Amino acid sequence: MESAPHIYVDPVSLPSNAQRCDEEKPIFVFPLGRGNRGKTMFTRWAVEEAFNAGREVTVADGDCTNQTLSAYFKDVLSPSSADQVTVTKWFETLLEAQIEIRKSLIIDFGAGDRTLKHAAQDLSLVSLLKDCGITPVAIHFVGPDPDDLAYLQSFETDRLFVPDATIIVYNQFAIPSHIPQPAAFSESIAQSDVITQVLSRDGEIVVMPTLGCAHEIDRRRIGFIEAADGRTKGDLPPLSLFDRQRSRLWRDKMEKAFSDVTGWLP
Repeated sequence: MESAPHIYVDPVSLPSNAQRCDEEKPIFVFPLGRGNRGKTMFTRWAVEEAFNAGREVTVADGDCTNQTLSAYFKDVLSPSSADQVTVTKWFETLLEAQIEIRKSLIIDFGAGDRTLKHAAQDLSLVSLLKDCGITPVAIHFVGPDPDDLAYLQSFETDRLFVPDATIIVYNQFAIPSHIPQPAAFSESIAQSDVITQVLSRDGEIVVMPTLGCAHEIDRRRIGFIEAADGRTKGDLPPLSLFDRQRSRLWRDKMEKAFSDVTGWLP
């Protein structure tokens, strides 16, 4: 039996007035972690899936030095400079505007950025957002390096930023080739005190699959659905038959991997 045709919505051309159910609380998603741990790739996937389903979400890129998201989506919001005072003011103005218009948000900061930490400390940000009817979501991206846990611990210490909706993402892409995948997130990671602490308050763990042709998709600056459908940009040819299939299978794996936390995604 033939499957139903897939309906594709180009995220770059999505109308800005796309509607979302009024009964749902807006969701503010904060992907967190060290560099090269999958934050931006996840953000692209989550935004694309939301747009493809007709859900509205504001996309913000707080990394002034490497604004990748604007290559994939239109109307990406970002600060005018990397000056910390400017970024902080931009961040507060952005949150206030999103609270006012009741629209979900996903914001990707660069590795090492301290804007969220400062806001969490100065404003009791989780409580503030919840009081405003917003669901804050922290998504921590972790590789097999124990140093990744130090970044996570910096948010967990003194409950600096610990929303009820907290997800730990084990990114398979970050596993070195010489380490077997089953052993990568062994006792030093999975049974660490900080992971146990997150799970004790009903946090969730998700294993993020690897997309082998991700670099080819990045070269073309196309979305994952575009890649699977054989679309391309510029002078580069579409992905090969096999890479298109890898893209389709990866999307299926991502949907399955995040199926238990879809209520925490925009």
